Order: sequence, then structure tokens, then C-alpha cells
Amino acid sequence: MEIQKARENVVLAGKKLLESGLIARTWGNVSCRISDYQFVITPSGRAYETLSPKEIVTVNIEDGSYCGELKPSSEKDLHAEIYKHRKDVNFIIHTHQASASALSPLGEDIPIRDSEAVSSFGGKVACAAYGLPGSQKLKREAVAALTRTAGKAILLANHGAVCLGSDMQEAFQVATDLEQLSADFACRRYSEISGESVKDADKLREDFIKLTTDGTPAEEKEPPKNLYNSERKGEHFIMYSGAKADAPFAEEEINFRDLNIIVPPDNKEADILPAEAELHRDIYRRYKDVGAIIHTRLPDIMAVSRAGRNLTPLLDDFAQIIGTSARVVAYNGSAQSIKDVSGKLKGKSAVLIRGQGALCTGPNKYDAAAAVMVLDKGCKAMICSTLLGKVKPINPFEAMLMRYIYLKKYSKQI
Repeated sequence: MEIQKARENVVLAGKKLLESGLIARTWGNVSCRISDYQFVITPSGRAYETLSPKEIVTVNIEDGSYCGELKPSSEKDLHAEIYKHRKDVNFIIHTHQASASALSPLGEDIPIRDSEAVSSFGGKVACAAYGLPGSQKLKREAVAALTRTAGKAILLANHGAVCLGSDMQEAFQVATDLEQLSADFACRRYSEISGESVKDADKLREDFIKLTTDGTPAEEKEPPKNLYNSERKGEHFIMYSGAKADAPFAEEEINFRDLNIIVPPDNKEADILPAEAELHRDIYRRYKDVGAIIHTRLPDIMAVSRAGRNLTPLLDDFAQIIGTSARVVAYNGSAQSIKDVSGKLKGKSAVLIRGQGALCTGPNKYDAAAAVMVLDKGCKAMICSTLLGKVKPINPFEAMLMRYIYLKKYSKQI
């Protein structure tokens, strides 16, 4: 393919994947073969929203060397190895899509039962054994998984998925179909285990809570409270009372009655503040690098918080962005519970509030929203792993290493 057209297709695919929710921020990577010797790939640490064709990097298939000043994706060697082994592949999309990633810690192949899906996926979606992101082991295990299937998708254990195509359209469709196939497999697998008819994720969440508690969590008796979203503004912070999941920082008129208030983080008159404002104030005072806070009540996060389960990394982007764990803590508005919640954020980007969802933080609202997405996926992975088969979390040392590298290098690059 002509190089300029290939670059344009890579950019277009990235934007389509972003719009579809299959990737976010700079996660994942996209490439296109331009000859038997070269391919073009997304650069490292560049957001898809603003990516341009001139930023797409040319890489040599044989040795992974590249041209230009921009550094290619850290997974360039994985793409190169696939192009070597699969001559029918001209386009590769590596995603961290939610449903497929949530199944990956099981380390199992997904059998294909739908006759219409066989043409794309063969008899199964093979799962590659775990390897650290960008490592030679990850590359080797991915190629080994590809030798076990003639299909155009594989899972990467504790990581994500790789989707292949003869062109951009086919690779994108494979990624889209894989997400639905993964969600259907989770329901079908749990139907076989439980002996009940499971048609959607609501049943998975419901039974997860029953299995991990006495079946009647105390918090179920009352609806979750709104702990609000906020954003640091210099020496103050703004709380957003009308924020929604799809617009967590919607601009609104400041209204004291609606709790959309501006409060100095060092305000000593805590008695005039609602408890939720004092909670945010305490977090901002304690952690100078926190610039935004989001209270999320997404369904999978709510299920884990109601079950009162601490999270450890089942997916490597959880280790990178959230940290080595996300602890659960009770909150009732008291001064002690405020300190308890704030304290659990030390070294982490999220804390689960028992029965109330979670608070996710970041240096800015962009990063706080990313933490929400990663935490939600981590909760989905925990639910799947609890119901469908026991798994081990990522090695604690590797989790700490990934967190360190992310904070010291990758987050600064972004």
C-alpha cells in the first residue's frame, strides 16, 4: 500500500476505535503493512484525538528498526512478528477493550460456536500466556497463540487483544465482533456453571455479590449517595453537582444550594462545608498532585463496592494507572471516615467506597476519567474471574514495576 494512504488509514482506525470505546487515550496501537519489508504504526504516547498522518512511524519488519525522530509504539516488535508469520494480514489493531480484556486473566481459549463467526475467528480465539507489556515474552507468546488458530483475533492474558485483517475495515470489524463474542461467552460459560439461563451482565453482577457476601449487603437497603466530582482550580476547587457519567465536568453556574461550590483547599472552617465537600478538600490537601476527582457508580464498580472486595491487578493497565491495589473503605460523612477514604488513596488513583462506587483521581480531569475506565475494567475482570474460574493476580513485583515506570516515564510522556 502507498505509504501516505497507509498512514491515513492508521489515523482513521485510531479515531474510529476511540469513538467506539474499544480503545482510549493512548492505549493500544494500530499498524498497516506497506510492503513485504515495512509497516507503519502509531507512535508511543500520542493521543488518538489529535494524531496526524505525519506522526505515524515507519518500521522495518525484519529487525524492528524505524525511521524518523518519533518513537513507535512499544509493541512494534509484536506487530513485526505477526506480519512475518501471517502473510494474509495487512492491518493490526491491538486493543485493551473491556469485555475481551476481562476474560483474558482466565488464560483460556474462547471456543467459537456461532457458524457466522467462524470465518473471522476460526474454531477459537486463542489466549496467549502473560508477558509484560513490550517484552520479548509477550511477542513470543502472542505468536505461539497465533499458531493455534487460523482466526484473526487472539487474547493476551492479563492485557488485552490483538485483531487482524486484510485491511482496516476487516480488522476494525474483528475488534467489534470480538467484544460481543466475549460478552456472550461470559454469559454462556456462567450458564453452564450455574445451571441457570444467564442472558446479560446484570445476572453476573447479582450472583457475584451473592457469592462474595451473605447475599444481602447492608448498603443495598439505601440508594448510593452522590459524592460529587470536582476539579482543582489553583488554591480552590470546584464541585459539580449535576455531573453525569458521559459529562463528569459539565460546566454549570455556581450554586451553593446545589453544592456546586468553590472552596479553598486550606479552608479551616470545615464545619460550614457539607461532608462531601470536606472529603474532596481533604484529598486535595493531602495529595498535591491530584487535580481532579470523579465519583463513579458504573455497574461493575458498584457491584464490587457492594461486595466489599479489595481489588488487586488482574490487568496490567490497572497496575500502571490505578496502582498495586484499590482498597475498599466505608464512608458515612464522619471526620474519621473522610480520613479513612483519603488515606486509602496513598500511592493509588482510586478507592472503592463500600456500597457507593469509587472515587478516581488524576492530575487532571483527563487522567481521572482514564482511571474510571481502567477501574471499571478491573472490576469486570474480577467479576468474570470469580464466577468463571479462579485466577492469580499479576505478580506483585511486576505490578510495582509497571506502576513505577508509568509514573516516572509514560505519564510524563503523555
